[in-house]
Amino acid sequence: MSARDAIHKVRSVRLVRPDDAAYLAAMADQALAHRRYGAREETTATYRASGRVEEAVRTWLATRVPLLPERILSAEVLYRDARTYQPLFLELDAVEGRDGTPARVYEIKFTTSVSSLRRGFGQVERAVRLLGARFERIEGVVVVLLAGRGALDSADPWLAEISTIAPDDLGSNARLPARPLLTVPLEDVAANLAPGELELLQAALDEGDANAIARVERSARIEAGEDVPVARRAPLPGATLTFDGDEPPEASESPFAVLRGLGGPLAGRDEP
Repeated sequence: MSARDAIHKVRSVRLVRPDDAAYLAAMADQALAHRRYGAREETTATYRASGRVEEAVRTWLATRVPLLPERILSAEVLYRDARTYQPLFLELDAVEGRDGTPARVYEIKFTTSVSSLRRGFGQVERAVRLLGARFERIEGVVVVLLAGRGALDSADPWLAEISTIAPDDLGSNARLPARPLLTVPLEDVAANLAPGELELLQAALDEGDANAIARVERSARIEAGEDVPVARRAPLPGATLTFDGDEPPEASESPFAVLRGLGGPLAGRDEP
């Protein structure tokens, strides 16, 4: 059953640890099944730094909110027009909660791309819908570390749909606004990185700055009426897949997180 198909019902929703045996077995099967996509290509500095950045941001989050060790969403889903339930695992970047009960889901992005943030909000919204089959009042937050020394494109109209929050807002008992976006200060993340990781982060920031300059120059040439060749996206590792006609995942996304992506809204749900 393709992940393009909408989920009709969901049951047996729970959170497990990243070392859960069933999760590891499922991911191993996925890796074997997708070896035909070929050997890994050389990746960008941003891609190579993303995993280390994610862990550093998670460490920073843990100093402000209680994070659960269980951050893999496990469920059984029934796709529309299917007859049997299928297992689904969704890797979550961080889950806030107490005593095994989640309260917030965090999606961490290392990017300056507005389109990547849009995907991030889609990811947390899917997770919130799934967790809502069992738990109440789950919130979703996108956390961004800017992959460059500039800022997001403030001219993008989509940014008007999000709500910027501050780190101190996480400690409040009040409900967060719709589509909350939290920007983590670079110095806070750098404090959680080893010297070699800092060098990789520096290379990623340089790369992000270069990409931003290239985008501005390209836009200027287009406005001037010049012929501009279509830029080709560098290939990502072979295990990374996309669904629903989306752009290839941002470098900060785990290859295995997208393997189990959801294809549509929940039309119904079973009791867990």
